[in-house]
Amino acid sequence: MVKDKLLVKIESLAFEGKGVTRIEGKVIFVRNALPGDLLEIQIVKNKKNYSEARITKILEPSPFRINPKCEHFGTCGGCSFQNLSYEQQLQWKQKFVVDAFQKIAKIENIPIKPVIPSPKLYEYRNKMEFSFGDSRWLSTEEIQSGTEIPPQDKHFALGFHIPERFDKVLDIHYCHLQDYRGNIILNEIKKKASQLEIPAYNLKTHLGFLRNLILRWSHTYNELMVNLVTTSQISEKESSFLAWFKKDFSKNEVFQHLIHTTNDTFSPTNFGDYDIIKGSGYIYEDLLGVKFRISPFSFFQVNTQQANRLIEQVIKYAEPEDKLVWDLYSGSGIFALTVAKTAKYVIGIELLPEAVQDGIYNARLNNIKNAEFISMDLHSKGIFPQLEILKKPEIIIIDPPRTGIHKNLLKSLLQLLPEKIVYVSCNPTTMARDCFELQNFYEVLELQPIDMFPQTYHIENVALLVKKKT
Repeated sequence: MVKDKLLVKIESLAFEGKGVTRIEGKVIFVRNALPGDLLEIQIVKNKKNYSEARITKILEPSPFRINPKCEHFGTCGGCSFQNLSYEQQLQWKQKFVVDAFQKIAKIENIPIKPVIPSPKLYEYRNKMEFSFGDSRWLSTEEIQSGTEIPPQDKHFALGFHIPERFDKVLDIHYCHLQDYRGNIILNEIKKKASQLEIPAYNLKTHLGFLRNLILRWSHTYNELMVNLVTTSQISEKESSFLAWFKKDFSKNEVFQHLIHTTNDTFSPTNFGDYDIIKGSGYIYEDLLGVKFRISPFSFFQVNTQQANRLIEQVIKYAEPEDKLVWDLYSGSGIFALTVAKTAKYVIGIELLPEAVQDGIYNARLNNIKNAEFISMDLHSKGIFPQLEILKKPEIIIIDPPRTGIHKNLLKSLLQLLPEKIVYVSCNPTTMARDCFELQNFYEVLELQPIDMFPQTYHIENVALLVKKKT
């Protein structure tokens, strides 16, 4: 079955954006396939309960299929829906939320509102993180051509890791999700690094110099921040590259802030010390009349225009007027500080000290005196005694990572039992799981999906949970 080519009709979409069909009752997931497609496919992975396949030929395209804008679509895993009309993207994203709450939270009549669409379908991201790699993903055409590829072209790339292949990096020429100026920066750094034959970091051997290129934009003030992440493995070539980066490249007027970060840890997310080469090292953004300072590694919603709509929805559900509010996983304080405009008092709790400092700074920047920020590990076993000594909240706003609310924090919520929980999540499956755990004490009154990530299968969702009357 793995080698045979099969004729199938795609029935639906799975949450990760793969087309779904069935053969003899067995589910087959087909990447880049759309409902209504008549396809010739080939099985590439056979599991007990499902199979995965690739498209070998589109025999009859779905009526919802459109031409993708990006040359990298189909190989890059970032934009799984770029071949699907936006109206259909919204419909399927809503269905993902409904399916998750029906199957996982066991709620049949889902009180869900229509998805709030994004005003921009491209160039909406205010942050991009590219990876350097020493093993470039080669296309089928390159492999079959028989043409010898120069070592530096074969062993150097700047772009995104191939889905499920973290050893391979797809070399990106132009990403349509970022401001066009980001592509200028991307290609200029790549060109110089290739010319000087600067080695990219290898995740297995931990050798190499170039690790990441992180770009951040301010939508409000139209400022760009460029952050190059490297190791400290510096030879004469790397010294020449850094000299160019700090002197000649820094003169580029496309960006206002330039940073060099050193990371010698094995973790790609454990960013180390950084040097500010140009600018202040911070960008600023305005959301609902509140100004935010964003440091190089602080979390901030990636779609600034939609972030305003997200905050408006959180405020609508929270009804924070004269209430004591906790904002858990508070980051730089986008919920805490906008809610504080009407709340009695707000406490933001966040693990990352840098983000906590941003929250404190942002409160002072906006002359907000009824909000404080605390650094605390919300996942620790001893979290409840730490929370218990704080002023008990009437409302909790919680925006956890994609993995959802940690079990230790979930236990604490069931001991604190605030009147309302406003739950923000970009993962409907973990959100539904957590709502199932909370349903003995809370009723899910309403769900509001918000499309923060056009062209992808991701969907942000806000849930209003109200404590049941005893």
